[in-house]
Amino acid sequence: MNNSNRLYRYRTLSDNLNMVFDFVGEHWRKYFKMMIYFLLPFSVLLGATIATFYKDDILSMSDTAIIASVALSIVGCAVVTALVILLVKWYETHDATLDDCDIGTMWRMLPRVALKCLGIIVLWMPLIALALLTIIIPILGLLVVFAILPVFLVCPIMLLESGNSLLGANKRAFSIGYKKWGTLILIAVVMGLVSLLINNAVTFPLGIFTAIESMLRETPSESVLGAFFMDVVRYILCVAECFMIFVEIGLFVLAMTYHYGSVVTEVEDFGLESDIDNFANLK
Repeated sequence: MNNSNRLYRYRTLSDNLNMVFDFVGEHWRKYFKMMIYFLLPFSVLLGATIATFYKDDILSMSDTAIIASVALSIVGCAVVTALVILLVKWYETHDATLDDCDIGTMWRMLPRVALKCLGIIVLWMPLIALALLTIIIPILGLLVVFAILPVFLVCPIMLLESGNSLLGANKRAFSIGYKKWGTLILIAVVMGLVSLLINNAVTFPLGIFTAIESMLRETPSESVLGAFFMDVVRYILCVAECFMIFVEIGLFVLAMTYHYGSVVTEVEDFGLESDIDNFANLK
């Protein structure tokens, strides 16, 4: 394997960001095929809820629909997190290639790993939600959000290092995170901006569609066929928006994973020699 492509290698901030887009760019067919196979079903179901929100408002949605949407979103986050880390793991242990990584193999590994990620997400979700609520308080809100950023290193540590308990992985995540806290903050900010730009590719046409639809509603001559067509277009755009959100989460997880690899190499000399010896146990 080319040393420059190793997970456990010291990299600068720009190097870590380049690794994210190099990884996706090099394997984009395989990457998006996996994303579509495993995440599109969640997007299809969530798209119906988002379409209802755009058509009417959140008050028109039933409690069951809201709870189901939140549950699907959380499970989807766990799946995309597990998927991305497993792809990095495969790349590291198969001579810097994803050639032999197919959907069948990933399907056998993914459920167990996704359950681990789900447990971590559910554990930290209340604190993350609370931290995001504090953003309305200037300076203090940002400090709180930045303070919990190491939590996004828990899943990479849990899945890439053998022998870590849940408690141990959480302690290690904050220990490692704060050692390069400034770099972690910058990566989160940059990836947030990237996500915003990607999301605009879908939300912009959806916003235009919503504006056009609101104008057409004022015309009493709208036909049933026309209304059906508008509903279909809205649903497709909402499914695309949900899928792009999962893509953005995947890029963020990839950035956190490569940041983790860089930090442990720099501060602990944690090289590839330590190996990822529990990979076979995931099959």
